[in-house]
Amino acid sequence: MEKKSKLRLSLVLALLWLGSGIASATTFLQLQSTYLGGGWFQYQMTVFNDPFFTEADITELDFNFTNQINWSGGAQDWVYISSSYGYSAWSFTNGYPARPYVETFLAQSSETSYRLGLVTNYDGAFVLFSLFLSEYCPGVADGIVSANIVGFAMMPCLVPCRPDEADGSPTNYVYTLKLLPDANINHLIQTNGQIYGVDFTWDSESTFVLQGTADLNNWTNLAYLWSYPPETAWTNNAVLNPYGQFFRIALVADGHASNLPPLTSNLALAPKTVAKASLAVTTPRVTGCQFAKGKVVVNIASQTGQTVQVQAMDSHRVVRQAQQVVASSVSATVSFDAASLPSPAFFQAVAVQ
Repeated sequence: MEKKSKLRLSLVLALLWLGSGIASATTFLQLQSTYLGGGWFQYQMTVFNDPFFTEADITELDFNFTNQINWSGGAQDWVYISSSYGYSAWSFTNGYPARPYVETFLAQSSETSYRLGLVTNYDGAFVLFSLFLSEYCPGVADGIVSANIVGFAMMPCLVPCRPDEADGSPTNYVYTLKLLPDANINHLIQTNGQIYGVDFTWDSESTFVLQGTADLNNWTNLAYLWSYPPETAWTNNAVLNPYGQFFRIALVADGHASNLPPLTSNLALAPKTVAKASLAVTTPRVTGCQFAKGKVVVNIASQTGQTVQVQAMDSHRVVRQAQQVVASSVSATVSFDAASLPSPAFFQAVAVQ
């Protein structure tokens, strides 16, 4: 039954206090947009060390920004991209910093009113990324996604607007981006106030560890759980109340793993490093993507004359759109309408036999 025997602990965590909750995926990125006055907007991007990815490169950051008259910000390796399509954009040009890191961008509009851009119709912010997956990332055991993958995500943020379009939003807005789905914890299983288990939702067969605490600082590993999609109800003969009133689950392995270490051991992350230079040159594969005129342009490395299908997947690894192209050289491009894609979206290329 085991798909992966190696321990792969992610930080899919949730707090339950005698009720329901969500086991959150790890945070990949956080975008804070702030209106400073005088038409100036500040966008602060924090990229976290999400352990699902051994490398996560932000290649471009775009904002729907009308009537721009000035700009500044970004480190020396960021370059501002001049745009005539109502967008303000920065691109990373020279290597990528170690995570976590913070970058701040500023742009000024002749409009001094603002609203919250809600990502519909290319509204809000867009981020392009290139990812290298850790081997404990969900889906890797099934071979669904490739070792390296690119994609994009749309994010709500404050943007300038005409006075009649202002929506009364506060001057500061923070959005948290998670690239992998949450495990939905539905409720604790109780009898007469005694806790005996947990009911949760997860969309694949995986191995979790249930943990409890009384102070939110010192956690005790209580039991390994196997998920059975779409919903799992796990119960235990022993009462869990002595371990505290707060509980969480953490993803240990993709698949029903066995031969796991004792619960008393330290379940520390030990991701396998996958460097770009060590990846074999195989075709076809996605090498990058760009945002242009409301389109996401996906670049593919291929062989001349090869028929390639480029798939756009959601965070549950479900293919939402696919396009086919015959490469006229060792590279090719395919364009997707950004507004019709899920957010986040991941792109991969497969050969058509």
